[in-house]
Amino acid sequence: MLYEKIPPELRSVPQWVLWKLEQRREGAKHTKVPYSISGQHASVSDPSTWSSFDEVLATFQSDKSYSGIGLVLTKNQTDHSIVVIDIDHCIRNGKLDDEAREIILSFNSYTERSQSGEGIHIVIRGSKPGERSRARNIEMYDDLRFIVFTGDHVNGTPQQIEERQAELIYLYNHLFPVQTPTYEAEPVNGPSLEDEMILELARKAKNGTKFEKLYSGKWSAFNSQSEAEQALCNMIAFYTKNPEQIDRLFRNSGLMRDKWDRDDYRERTISKALEGVVVQYKKPSSSSKLNNNIPQPGEFDESEFDFIFNPKPEFDGKLGEAALHGLAGEIVRFIDPHTEADPAAVLINFLTMYGNMVGDGPHFVVSGGKHRMKLFAVLVGATFRGKKGTSLDPVLKLMNAVDVEFNARKKSGLSSGEGLIYSVRDQVIETKPVYEGKGKARKPTGEYEDVITDYGVEDKRLLVIESEFGSVLNVLRREGNTLSAIIRNAWDGSGEIRTLTKNPMQASRSHISILGHITPEELRKLLTGNEIHNGFVNRFLWLYVQQSKSLPSGGDFHKLDVGPMVERIKEACDYAMNEMPVDENGEPLPMERDEAANQLWERIYEPLQRDATGIIGASTSRVIPYLMRLACVYALLDLSNVVRVEHLKAALAVWDYCYKSVVFIFGEQELTNDPIISKILERLKEQPEGLSLTDINDLFKGTVKSDELQGAIKKMQDNGLITVKTISGRGRPKRLIELNQSSEIA
Repeated sequence: MLYEKIPPELRSVPQWVLWKLEQRREGAKHTKVPYSISGQHASVSDPSTWSSFDEVLATFQSDKSYSGIGLVLTKNQTDHSIVVIDIDHCIRNGKLDDEAREIILSFNSYTERSQSGEGIHIVIRGSKPGERSRARNIEMYDDLRFIVFTGDHVNGTPQQIEERQAELIYLYNHLFPVQTPTYEAEPVNGPSLEDEMILELARKAKNGTKFEKLYSGKWSAFNSQSEAEQALCNMIAFYTKNPEQIDRLFRNSGLMRDKWDRDDYRERTISKALEGVVVQYKKPSSSSKLNNNIPQPGEFDESEFDFIFNPKPEFDGKLGEAALHGLAGEIVRFIDPHTEADPAAVLINFLTMYGNMVGDGPHFVVSGGKHRMKLFAVLVGATFRGKKGTSLDPVLKLMNAVDVEFNARKKSGLSSGEGLIYSVRDQVIETKPVYEGKGKARKPTGEYEDVITDYGVEDKRLLVIESEFGSVLNVLRREGNTLSAIIRNAWDGSGEIRTLTKNPMQASRSHISILGHITPEELRKLLTGNEIHNGFVNRFLWLYVQQSKSLPSGGDFHKLDVGPMVERIKEACDYAMNEMPVDENGEPLPMERDEAANQLWERIYEPLQRDATGIIGASTSRVIPYLMRLACVYALLDLSNVVRVEHLKAALAVWDYCYKSVVFIFGEQELTNDPIISKILERLKEQPEGLSLTDINDLFKGTVKSDELQGAIKKMQDNGLITVKTISGRGRPKRLIELNQSSEIA
């Protein structure tokens, strides 16, 4: 059990009990029976049978007859109490079902797996709005109940308990409605189309490809199948407002599953689709020359209103083939058939771990400053479908085989700058007086000697893996915390990091690398303006990652012979650490680009440094040093101290992916809820040469006011999605709007 992960605010409450799984009478089901630390039965209504967390945990650890520990819930009359939402049987074969996932995301508070491993507990602050407690497999309690706690925290959820009264009311009303919601039985000013005609119209619309994917059952572009089902119903509702017809068409689609037969889920999904349709498909006039009643150019085109429906935008960033150069690419291809993880996640994990393993010898110089192979990267993806944690295991297995000490240099738990320095601290020598004699006769001699009071850490290589990077961002919010400054200094050149206190702690030549995991929602919520603008965010590579495939049996990586691959990595490590050219003092010489790579560098140097504002500009402003760090890592893997064109192109491909990730995470995903911006972006993707203001005005055919267009353009510019150029010529200068895409630099 992982009881130390239970939030401190729960551990501080003296309402803990023990429990045993017992059969209270013959033939009955086994049940969890609460006990006090004295060995007597405990009661949820008798505080004298409760104890502190530490007392209960100590008893549990010393007496193996108990099955675990639990907390008694009591309603607080002066403030919102602790409420536990208990969802049973929602984890099957390690996968969380869609409904439970939606509930977890909506509450965004501390969540842990239940004792059975098949359920989850969401812990919030609130007050249950009614007396009912159970519906189907979902229960909610805030009083006179003891809840078993495991500390098996669900990655991607906060480690703290959040106030979530509004969300609790919504869930309660959904589970226990006053009456069953119904939807309109009659179409409202809608066309009367046969099922086949609706399918034909939908498939031939501009968004027909999206419709066809959904209708055939492909939903990987969405965070959950439920989101995909809502999107499909939205599209169908454009052509018909008859709920029975929507239901019928959906049942014939590839998305049909047992969940659709649940009245509450089906009716809610269809009702939401009907409410969202503000423009209805209209049949073209009978005088129009049509083929099979399909609108022709110039006729009403329903796809112009595609922006009415806003399913989660698809991330179209693909890892360029150039990024899979050399040994790094071979390792990704070696692992890929046996993991559901995104290849981009596997790649950055390996590049980061290798860069950490080779230490602070290899470096390149920019403006007199040394840049070593230290990478800070954060994988951003959905809690379960992102497969962030899955991407780590095979790479860790390889690196542990390369160096048996590697695992000992891997840490987690970035809670303070002092803690980070302590992990790589220098030896401490203090000058102390020399004494002679013993006991009362002991006295100073007047002489002094140097004494080692802390032997420090000899190996300064440290890999920090934070599976819950949100906790790091939360730490940065605490007043007086030094973690942000120490992390920034750790990324910089020499690795000299220290605290500015009366008795400073310091580390010289530290070689720290960081890998973090977080969800997009948590990242946007927790990243503050201070971290955006003080240089914290731009010291990290941000990669949006997704599940690459479905492997119900988990793949066969554990059966592979990793020996040959491990030997290749060892060879590359040995080269970087022992065979690099050195100067007269035995120090490695700086890595450099060859002539062809220099020519490419000169061509891309200016375009790389985009004039993007807002968080996207802030997140990508260290492109120059990061590109060279990545390029040098690729060169070292090729047993070369010289960066060649292929190494630079590999680094560019990784950066291209990171840039697209940043735009998706911080920019387009948020802005596409604005229908004006959504439509402009779609047209810009079709016309990479750019659009003039006249083009954009014509796009909306005069239906949008000029000040609204200007506001949308400014919003896109502020978020780094577009560049507005002024082109001189005859007459007034022309303003051209171009879509920022990192592929332009290649």
